[in-house]
Amino acid sequence: MKKKILSTLFVVTMLVATITYAESCKKDEPKVDTPIIVAEDSSVTDYDGNTYRTVKIGNQIWMAENLRSTHYSDGSTIQFFNYNNDEANVSVYGRLYTWSAAMNGAASSNANPGNTQGIAPVGWHLPSTAEWQQLINYLGGSSVAGSKLKESGTVHWLEPNTGTNEIMFNALPAGFYFHLSEYTWKGTACIFTTSTTNSSVLLQNNSSTVVIDGIEANDGISVRCVKN
Repeated sequence: MKKKILSTLFVVTMLVATITYAESCKKDEPKVDTPIIVAEDSSVTDYDGNTYRTVKIGNQIWMAENLRSTHYSDGSTIQFFNYNNDEANVSVYGRLYTWSAAMNGAASSNANPGNTQGIAPVGWHLPSTAEWQQLINYLGGSSVAGSKLKESGTVHWLEPNTGTNEIMFNALPAGFYFHLSEYTWKGTACIFTTSTTNSSVLLQNNSSTVVIDGIEANDGISVRCVKN
């Protein structure tokens, strides 16, 4: 009987030791963050026949290039600016549009998912501030998302460029058209429009931060679209 009791105690002791060891190993394991899911999607074509690469980031599908269309989806003409009035800038940086041109008569919206087609091709829409914020949050927050959105290197961005482009968004420093007839910030910054009144998204060469800020309605800025 004594041997049987000792044997049972030994088995229980070993079982407790095994469980304790396994739990301690789990505590030592590094925490694994939820991976950022990014995939090249396909492409979209605007009324003019311009084709844009697209990228799926989480559950959103974004254009991976700046819009360069001169016509709305119904064929009517868009008012636009080319940086320094130079058509050569368009193939790389896209065109610049005022907020009213981008909205094409639509009312301000902060819906998510968005519902403002505006300047976007059929099946796509202008992103609201809420949709931009969803993207920023998915990338880890405003303090780090800027680097992930920007193209890496100094082919287009001036030093010091903090961009890593790890999500293939390819944000470029297109600058903007200041409404007092001045083009500025090419190489150092880009500003994206939203469908929300007095709201824009700013990226700068020397910062990893995304800034959601106001914008003068008559300034010309870049446009990215999101798939419906």
